[in-house]
Amino acid sequence: MRKPIFIVLVATLSVLSALTGCRSRNTESPDVIPRAEMIRLMTEMEVTEAALRYRQSRVSADSIKKLSQRSYDSLYASYGYSPVRFRTSLEYYQKNLEDYQQMLDEVIQRLTREKDSVNLTPEDRVDTTAAGRELLRK
Repeated sequence: MRKPIFIVLVATLSVLSALTGCRSRNTESPDVIPRAEMIRLMTEMEVTEAALRYRQSRVSADSIKKLSQRSYDSLYASYGYSPVRFRTSLEYYQKNLEDYQQMLDEVIQRLTREKDSVNLTPEDRVDTTAAGRELLRK
């Protein structure tokens, strides 16, 4: 009589343990910045870094350090995160290198789209309001 109860108990504990293990691996910690928001933040950080590198040749090292600190603090504040939470999230995402590489690819795609939209000549730009009005007339 005890043997079937023991087997059921062990099986139940095994299933619960497996389900708990799967759930913890597939979900982000509450302290981790959500993936999509992390990609947006990383994209803006790259733009900020490029702006700082551009200014670096024109400003003293001390000034660039202060400007850098203010820029990043402002960026973190605009997203509502601390530098510690960003670093923790970055470490979390870097544990899965394949997924992290996909995130970096998305950052590059976003930066490329932003660059391309800035580089459009007036002839290349589409006046969406005029196009929309034209469609309404038809």
